[in-house]
Amino acid sequence: TTSPRPVHPIPLLPYHRIHLLFGANTDVGKSVVSTGLVRAAAAASSQQQLKSVNYIKPLQCGGSDESFVLRHHRDDDEKRTNDSNGEQPNFGINCETLFRWETPASPHLASRWENMPVSDDEVISSLRSSLKNIKDDGELNRSDDMRSITIVESAGGVLSPSSSSPLNTSTAESHWGWSTQADLYAPLEIPVVFVGDGKLGGISVTLASLEALWSRGYRIDAVVFIEGEVSGNENDDSDGGGSIQFGKGNTEALREYIAMQQRKESMLDGDSIICLPSLPPMPIPLDD
Repeated sequence: TTSPRPVHPIPLLPYHRIHLLFGANTDVGKSVVSTGLVRAAAAASSQQQLKSVNYIKPLQCGGSDESFVLRHHRDDDEKRTNDSNGEQPNFGINCETLFRWETPASPHLASRWENMPVSDDEVISSLRSSLKNIKDDGELNRSDDMRSITIVESAGGVLSPSSSSPLNTSTAESHWGWSTQADLYAPLEIPVVFVGDGKLGGISVTLASLEALWSRGYRIDAVVFIEGEVSGNENDDSDGGGSIQFGKGNTEALREYIAMQQRKESMLDGDSIICLPSLPPMPIPLDD
């Protein structure tokens, strides 16, 4: 094993807003929320005079979240072109995947099975380099006005494994070592947008994930739930009947938990915890 190099925080600059997107688990809607954030930033780019809107996926196992973001961004561009009488808007975004494996599995397994190790140092160094390139572009027109927005999307849940490598300090004779996602990115001190679990049973995993982030010093700026399940009969208005919207219920539970805990490290308030409607079945466009 080798000793890890010291990792310094990413400087938070007024002209480059960066958020790290974590989720309570796999399949809670991280890529959907990431897409919404970059689309909203790109749509507002002309009013805010943004120079760039960026999406970075450090670790990708199977599929392509980058392609998902680009596909729905292009759909948005086409809609805006139609709405502007054929005039092509300038709402480009930059997407980048840093490390990719073909196997749809946890990064620590995919990197072993494909014999493509990637160490924690390599992930952080590559991410810092990508962010520095964006920062350097912004410095050409240095001002206090925001010039760039970047969303960095993690893989899996908060404590899901990162990629494994014999160069990681946790390596043993029987296996390559790895870190959790939360431990991997913690030294960078990037503010977080967190996607909670909007399904039945999602309260516990959401609270546990947030506690894991807070205990590692993360600043969480917002929590987003996507309505995951509706139980009961929506047309039944009798006592004890009607539908149960678990996403909204989980949202309220988190608000109550934070109020009860009176957490000094939490910057969350009622307005920064939201619940979005359930997603339409594919291939219905997200706008519908």
